[in-house]
Amino acid sequence: MMKISPHTNSMYNWAIILLLFLAVVASYSRQAFPVNLLISILTCSVLDILIKKFLLKKKFSFPSTAIISGTIIGSIAPFSSNPLLVIVASIVAILSKHIIRFKGTNVFNPAATGLLVSLAIFSLNDEWWAATSYNIIGYAIPLAFLLIIANYKSRKLGISLSFLLTLAILYYISGFISLSFLPYYFAFIMLSEPKTSPYKIKEQIIYGILMAILLFVLLSYSIKYSFFIALLIGNIAYALYKYFK
Repeated sequence: MMKISPHTNSMYNWAIILLLFLAVVASYSRQAFPVNLLISILTCSVLDILIKKFLLKKKFSFPSTAIISGTIIGSIAPFSSNPLLVIVASIVAILSKHIIRFKGTNVFNPAATGLLVSLAIFSLNDEWWAATSYNIIGYAIPLAFLLIIANYKSRKLGISLSFLLTLAILYYISGFISLSFLPYYFAFIMLSEPKTSPYKIKEQIIYGILMAILLFVLLSYSIKYSFFIALLIGNIAYALYKYFK
């Protein structure tokens, strides 16, 4: 079974706090209550608890990973979409977490899996409404950069920083140079999710670079749901790497 870093719990705690903070700030700026966010968190949490209790026969434990998945889903799905969208995404996310497994852990990032399936079913685009930048003293400041704290706690900076640096270089070469548009939310939380990405620093750097190149290619061809497709391809590639290693 894959050994999970002892820093993972700390990362989960920070992730929950910071993700909810971003959602609160974004909701306040919209002057609207994030109903879908609440629904996705509750759906993921309740389903995860029920599966662990009645199917896996495990003792109750705080559903931190489910809360994170629900928060990500509710923060990326369109803010005012039909609540059924986030319910479907949440159900797919938690089922994929418990069903599609390799060496004792999930293969695919649950939130990305749920969002890709649900958004495709409802023919809607991802919105990333909680990851937007804010105009502060005349500058566009991406508050999602705060998620670096959770990333640091999980010891996955090798992935996120190599990914962001490579993507920034590719953006610069292509003429898209605004650093405020770098996907910090994606890099610090989704790409470097503890159970679906490398732990060794050299593997992290290689993984981050390759993922940046893959995402850039998909974005260049305007492939729909580029972030989710790139991430899931990276997930399966890493799983295969572990299998044949």
